[in-house]
Amino acid sequence: MFFSFIISQVRPAFTRFCHLVALPAERLPTAALQGDSAFQWRVRLGSSFASTGGATHSVSRLVLHRNYNNRELTNDIAIVKLTSNAVLSANIGLARIAGPNYHLADGTLVYAAGWGATSSGGMSSEVLLRVGLNIINHQLCTERYAYLKTQPNFEDWPDVTPEMLCAGILNVGGKDTCQGDSGGPLVHQTDALVGITSWGYRCADPFYPGVSVRVSSYTSWISENA
Repeated sequence: MFFSFIISQVRPAFTRFCHLVALPAERLPTAALQGDSAFQWRVRLGSSFASTGGATHSVSRLVLHRNYNNRELTNDIAIVKLTSNAVLSANIGLARIAGPNYHLADGTLVYAAGWGATSSGGMSSEVLLRVGLNIINHQLCTERYAYLKTQPNFEDWPDVTPEMLCAGILNVGGKDTCQGDSGGPLVHQTDALVGITSWGYRCADPFYPGVSVRVSSYTSWISENA
C-alpha cells in the first residue's frame, strides 16, 4: 500500500470526512477541526479503501492550533490522538516530519493523496488516489491569489502566507487535490511530510495552485502538542 501512513476518518452522519497522517507516538496531524470533539471520531488505518478494511481506532483527544482562523485559514492544523497504539505493519507505517530547515526548491516533485473528489463538485473516491505535483514559487502563488481577491465576490478569500505551501501543475492544471482531500498529506520523496492539504480555488485550476499547510513551520508546535 502506498502512503501507508495516511488515515481516514470513519465518518458518522453528522461529521465530515477528513484525512490524517500517522507519526510516532500515535500523533496524527490533519487540517484544523473547528467544532469537532473527540467522541465523534474513529479513524481507519492500513486500508486503501475509505470505508472498509484495515484497523479502526477511537480518538482520545483533538488538539486544534489555538491561532487557527477559519476565515483566513491560517494555522490550519490539528493533532488527533488515538486511545490505543496502532500496530505497525506493511500497510500501517509512519511519516517523517519535515524539519524547520527542510528546503523544497521550486519545481520539486511532491505527492498528494486522498479519497476526495476527482473533479470540482464531483463525488469522493472510495479508493485512495495519489497525484504528483510540483512545488510552485511562493511569491508567484501569493500574487495569483492576491489577484483573485481583486475579482468580484472574491474579496474575502484567504491570503497565501509564509506558513503555507503551494503545489500544482502551473499554467497546465489537470492535477490537484480537491474537495474531501483536506487534512491529507503532501509528501516529498517517499515519507517526508512537507504539507497538509488545506484550500484552493476549484480543483486542478491552471492559474491557481492548491495550498497546503507548510509543515516545516509547525515542527515545534507538533512536538510540543504530541
